[in-house]
Amino acid sequence: MFGYLLAALDYKKYPLHKQEVFSDLKKSFGSELKLGTVGTNYETYLNLCEKALEHFKPSYPELTILDMQDFFFCSTQYNQIIVESAVEYLYQMAVELSVFMKKPERLLDVLVTMDRQQLHSLREHYRNSEKINLIKFMVLDKILLSGSISLAELEQIKEQVKAKYDTNILQAWINFTILFQLYYSDKKQKVQEEQRKIHAAIRHLDEFKDMPFVKDKALNGFNWNQNFGGSHCWLAVYEEGYDNHRVAPQFYLSVDEKGIRYGLFYGDQHPKQGQDDITIESNVHFFTYEEFHQKMAGVLERYKDQGTKEVKDTVSPYQMEKEISTETWTNLLQDRQIFYESDLVYLQKMVELGGQATATQLGAALDKHNNSFNAPVGNLAKRVLTATDMAAPKRPDGSNAYWSVLFDGEYEENNHFLWILKPNLKEAMAAIFNNEEQFESYTKEDFLSEVFIDEKQYDTIANLLQYKRNIIFQGPPGVGKTFVSKRLAKSLMGVNDPNRVEMVQFHQNYAYEDFVMGYRPSEQGFALLNGIFFDFCDRALKNPEHDYYFIIDEINRGNLSKIFGELFMLLERDKRDEFVTMGYSKKKFTVPSNVYLIGTMNTADRSLAQLEVALRRRFAFVTLEPAFNEKWRKPLRSSGVSEKMVNRILFAVEKINRVIVGDFQLGSGYAIGHSFFTAKPDNLDENMWYENILHFEVIPLIDEYFFDRPEIVQSLIEGI
Repeated sequence: MFGYLLAALDYKKYPLHKQEVFSDLKKSFGSELKLGTVGTNYETYLNLCEKALEHFKPSYPELTILDMQDFFFCSTQYNQIIVESAVEYLYQMAVELSVFMKKPERLLDVLVTMDRQQLHSLREHYRNSEKINLIKFMVLDKILLSGSISLAELEQIKEQVKAKYDTNILQAWINFTILFQLYYSDKKQKVQEEQRKIHAAIRHLDEFKDMPFVKDKALNGFNWNQNFGGSHCWLAVYEEGYDNHRVAPQFYLSVDEKGIRYGLFYGDQHPKQGQDDITIESNVHFFTYEEFHQKMAGVLERYKDQGTKEVKDTVSPYQMEKEISTETWTNLLQDRQIFYESDLVYLQKMVELGGQATATQLGAALDKHNNSFNAPVGNLAKRVLTATDMAAPKRPDGSNAYWSVLFDGEYEENNHFLWILKPNLKEAMAAIFNNEEQFESYTKEDFLSEVFIDEKQYDTIANLLQYKRNIIFQGPPGVGKTFVSKRLAKSLMGVNDPNRVEMVQFHQNYAYEDFVMGYRPSEQGFALLNGIFFDFCDRALKNPEHDYYFIIDEINRGNLSKIFGELFMLLERDKRDEFVTMGYSKKKFTVPSNVYLIGTMNTADRSLAQLEVALRRRFAFVTLEPAFNEKWRKPLRSSGVSEKMVNRILFAVEKINRVIVGDFQLGSGYAIGHSFFTAKPDNLDENMWYENILHFEVIPLIDEYFFDRPEIVQSLIEGI
């Protein structure tokens, strides 16, 4: 409405506006601006149109602001323009990279001309690095200090760094692969966005409209080969129900300096692997969307005739009278009279879980009961229906199915119902929330306000992790080892970004196949699947500009040699970024230097053997002790605990810990930690709260400690 009114006032000055166009422009140009109010969005869109007009005006003086509106609309809404321009961009990038591979001195010349702020940022990222990343740091330092660098100077830097190590760190590296990430770091997002456009265009072909494709997988930019870099990128569109693209038939497109390949492709673990139907176009100027479309539609019958898969139906049994558009969802999401903050919490958690979850999974992720979402979902759906003037979907018995306003769904094999976010709602949420700025800031000061350690100890731990790459928090029960681990990772990232933190808990049945890689049953028999740590390292490899934190709770409960396998060596600080051949896949892999491991270990568990020396050499150990200090007192007082009760707790704990620490069979590793007594619930009397913790948590623990000496337990609990 803003756009139409203003265009009516002066069509040469004000363009028409569509939210979808604005959102696509933001993605295309890598803008991290959040969507704001309608007026703010229009103002930003107007500025984009004015800048574009300013750029084109010298060559085309007759253009008006409406031409810019048409230009942006066509370039974001018409598949022919979207696909052809994306392919041309990727091809030009491939040609440029192929030149750099042959002539690395040209790559050095380009690096010298890059934005100074970008170079400064990269240099800080690689500061205090080792091996290849140290070479990158020294290259950047040379460019920033002198404004130039030659191939001979690069060779000198390589020899200088190589001399520091016993092994040949340059064995798998050439000049191009060393420099690639410096050049590609600010282009990776643009490459992925152009691939995403092609991927979406394939999925939305009319001939494919009823096919349940996996959204935006697999997209592999020019860094897909273990981040070494190259002149080849590719994407694959495959259906839901396959474990990954390697076992699936797929609609495929790849680009390199030799041209474009597209058509039907079978993954390397598919029974028909090698029986592809691919068109090769060596001249990008002859590539057309029409022929691309015809090819994809032409291989559809052969694609369907591979008979190796049954896809579960995704159902929305109670259909809306019409689907709510992405633009409408975008506007609704920004209205706090419709979408409450509490609604955004569970919806964003669903996005983090992949856009779908059962009520049980969602409840576990948010620490809520699985039935606690029924009322909020129903109430939100009613507000959406009122705002859009639409009728509620009906069940066969005539009752309203409010959940179907927000979700599609399907029954899993265990008969649990899987809620799946409506595609347009999910897309609108991604447009608004899916950038780094959405994550809450979390600083060193936030850490110190929550954790009962001082600044000096924090700095020691942070520096130790930065240097060693792997640390283990060890200590008695209740000192907050897991609590500290999570908050340390957040404080070092500077934001609360769950995508860069992963947590697992080891146990006696945990195996290499769960952690790294192994064969698992699939619809085709058995498929080689990546484990959680392999995928995490792969994610970190693809984003070397960010640090990633992998937390292993109860690390001493697992058989570590069995779990880590050949990656055990790569945990060492000076072995990061070195590659080993994987036992199952026979492919090269590494633990990148931007992955940090944080383990926790309970020193009071009798059932666990001592950690082997090989593990201890790879980790630094930080002992956390009970902290009944002023930082501990403050939240207690804030929760309504009286000073008298605080002193009673201190008396009890000090009495118990004095005996435990002095016992010849126990020692400080068995002391009672401060997290037993942190904050009292509002609705609970402080005496009852204290007695409950004492009798149902602390006393059972010391009963276990002194299982063969009950008289000590009796003396400890007297008078406390």
